[in-house]
Amino acid sequence: MRSIPKVSRALLLLALPAASLACTLDFSTSQSPAVPQATLGPPPPSAPEVILQRLDVEFLGADGHKLVGSGCPGTDGRGSIVNYHFIVNGVDTDRKVVSILVAGDNGTLTWQWPCAGNWALLANDLGRGTWDVFIAPSEASKIYTLLYFYEDGTLALGMVDASAFR
Repeated sequence: MRSIPKVSRALLLLALPAASLACTLDFSTSQSPAVPQATLGPPPPSAPEVILQRLDVEFLGADGHKLVGSGCPGTDGRGSIVNYHFIVNGVDTDRKVVSILVAGDNGTLTWQWPCAGNWALLANDLGRGTWDVFIAPSEASKIYTLLYFYEDGTLALGMVDASAFR
């Protein structure tokens, strides 16, 4: 069996939506001249609104805390691994935080609360939109990104340059 050449396949893929649209055109001539009108069906459901909120993140480095270990659920080496410490300001106090993710720029791993296959992190809500976040360090990163996911589907993001702590 002979396969369809890539160019012909691409043209076919472009032609299918056009043919589908042509099948829904209404050429009726009620009281006005024939003007084709496309009817695409009901409007799509509205997508959830994603509000990107900017967080202010401070990197305190390895400041002596040994609160979370490596792996998931973060118990490996807990109490013996000096954690990296972040202070996060600007978390929306009117929304419920359901997940927190920390990612370094080196792509080695991510830390997440609640732990779901990534390494665990420890996050403490200090009130007034300020949180402590602790991770067990892996290979050091220059930039860390922190994402806060809220129950209503919105999120907040902050980034911090950690290169001064090397």
